[in-house]
Amino acid sequence: MSGLRSGETVCGDGALIRHLESGAGTPVVLLPGWSQPAQSFESQLRSLSDRWRVVAIDHRGHGRSSTPPIGYHLHRLAADVHDVLTTHDLDGVHLLGHSMGAAVVWSYLELFGTERLRSLVFIDQMPCALRNPGWTDDEAADAGATMDPAGLFEFTDLLRGQGPDPRGGFLSDVTSPGFPAERLAWLAEQNGLFDRRYAADLIFDVATHDWRALIPHIELPTLVIAGGSVNVPLASQRWIHRRVGGSRFACVTGSGGGTHFPHLENPSAFDTAVVAFLEGPNARP
Repeated sequence: MSGLRSGETVCGDGALIRHLESGAGTPVVLLPGWSQPAQSFESQLRSLSDRWRVVAIDHRGHGRSSTPPIGYHLHRLAADVHDVLTTHDLDGVHLLGHSMGAAVVWSYLELFGTERLRSLVFIDQMPCALRNPGWTDDEAADAGATMDPAGLFEFTDLLRGQGPDPRGGFLSDVTSPGFPAERLAWLAEQNGLFDRRYAADLIFDVATHDWRALIPHIELPTLVIAGGSVNVPLASQRWIHRRVGGSRFACVTGSGGGTHFPHLENPSAFDTAVVAFLEGPNARP
């Protein structure tokens, strides 16, 4: 891809975090979801770089970053992001998180407040993935709780086992029927670069966090993008939108229906929503 540059950051615990970037100006930092690489934002690295400096990060263990034996928790990933921003003097950042990447943003806010940040974009991530058995269906939908304890342990046990990698089936479930088979195969291949034992540790940590107390305290300009996916109830995305004062909302589905990957399946509509938000009066300096 023409104009694409690589960079790296040595974090406080020695982990090497690599990133891809393009363009110049105000930074837009992109955080992928669980098991996803920075390359999943290839379209945005191209389409947004005429206006901003676009930086897509490989979380530890993901993509081209190093794979240390510890640190597969949201708070450590948030600290890694902070190390990247400070090392490369990225300030006034528009911080965008897809799926787990949004939870990394929430953890960043809890640890570092709004330091170095200008605005936020959350893409198809529920506030609380693990369902309390005592909740009503409406309560679970608002939280986005589509996991139960037995299902979570079953999934992480499969990841830690020697059988087929369950991430392939998960990706098939959360992409739309119109997503090309070759793109799905590429995504599964990229997922496989993240050691499945560490992937199990990380998804367990993601699933067992409840961010509903923090979200109403977010005061930065915010855009919530829903994909209409089966694993993230649309009600949970609207719940976030209602709780973050002054936030904007967009629903970007895939070519064949709901998707957890709107930036991959429908980049034109996704980028249009992001550009309109970033160029709007609330997100501008």
